[in-house]
Amino acid sequence: MSNSPGKLNKTDTAWKSLFEKYDIVNEVKKNGFYKITSKQINEFREARLMTKFDHSDQLPYLFAKHNLSILPDTRGTYIIGRFKAYEKLKMIPTKPEYVKLPDYIETIDIHKITSEAVALNVAHASGMVDEVMNKIQNKESVEKSILTLTGRMSSGKLLYKIKTAEKDQTYNFEVTNSQVEIDGSYEDDNAIALIEAKAKVPKDFMIRQLYYPYRVINSIVDNKNILPIFFTFADDVFYFSVYEFTDVMDYSSIKWKGQYSFILNENLNLDIRQVYDYIENNPIKYEPNDVAYPQADNMMRILDMIDYLVVPKSKEELAEEYEFNIRQSDYYANALVFLGLAQKQTDLKFSLTKLGSRVQKMYNSNERNKIIIECMLQYNTVRKAFLYYDEHGSTGFNKYVSGILLKNIHSIQSESTAKRRAGTVKGWIEWIYSVTSYTQST
Repeated sequence: MSNSPGKLNKTDTAWKSLFEKYDIVNEVKKNGFYKITSKQINEFREARLMTKFDHSDQLPYLFAKHNLSILPDTRGTYIIGRFKAYEKLKMIPTKPEYVKLPDYIETIDIHKITSEAVALNVAHASGMVDEVMNKIQNKESVEKSILTLTGRMSSGKLLYKIKTAEKDQTYNFEVTNSQVEIDGSYEDDNAIALIEAKAKVPKDFMIRQLYYPYRVINSIVDNKNILPIFFTFADDVFYFSVYEFTDVMDYSSIKWKGQYSFILNENLNLDIRQVYDYIENNPIKYEPNDVAYPQADNMMRILDMIDYLVVPKSKEELAEEYEFNIRQSDYYANALVFLGLAQKQTDLKFSLTKLGSRVQKMYNSNERNKIIIECMLQYNTVRKAFLYYDEHGSTGFNKYVSGILLKNIHSIQSESTAKRRAGTVKGWIEWIYSVTSYTQST
């Protein structure tokens, strides 16, 4: 995985040679961009392996260092510049809606969904896609959609503008016959849901994955709404993050509109009284000094990572598999260590503890979530934060938690560090309310 100034991988090394040969950084400074061909890239490594970076953490080290990204403008040429090419994936812990697959479906084991394609098929067969489309359109009755376009196709000719890192500046792109891939487009009489699917929860995504298909379909249809959706499947939950492009000609006009989540055959409604009972009947433990205090605010991502540790892995291996940079994989793996679900071996690989192995074998359920909540609330700072949130909601939460972290955690010495860790604690507590029978109003 890239973005690290440490040991360079093959892609980093090849791009280092390209940057030096063609003086790419200075060319971008001088002209605002640099155009490079597949033939040039192939001198050092195959272009198809050197140009596809779905998430910013995958960018080669020199791209990250100089705030650069790369986009294709034809099937054989690419533009390098300081473009705002990625969008952070906004995910809010919310209680997933319970749905079922039709009883006659026998070929899918809902507890062994291992690919994006199968997850998307399940989402459509169970009515999730139709439910999302109807909610977006404010329809009273659910209407069934039909899967239409899927797979690879050509962009044709696209003209668009994209924001750059320079304030109020844009770059005008002209794209000719670039490859476009559509994971799924679902059509009813009024709209088309255009879905990009991932079998994990990334930090961000390349806007191109939604924008190019959006432009292609926009050129085909006349009067239907196009609903760009980033779909993820993690920890047995199906998430639909809905976006829109407020200006069809502007790549950077992407705007988050909302989120919908679903789970199959489970109702996540753990009785909140069981949480209070645990707090009342179990003594507080103080945080261990030999484990980093967590900086990993997305609990869905933490729990999804458990499956990756069935076989012990280093932080570098986790980064490669999970499409993180190494720093992020280390944060999330250490969060599992903090919770007692993983441990760091003498060879610096992370492995599941006995409790972690037990949790890994369980599906997302009230029984499993009770164990995870108890792992959180055993600790002094998290328990105090939960009780504060229960009484006050988010008002003053970050300030309160930052204070107790500075007072109780010796490794946290600055307010900025305390604020980041407080964000993690808040994410965890919001997740608790998303899987229990009572949702805290704020």
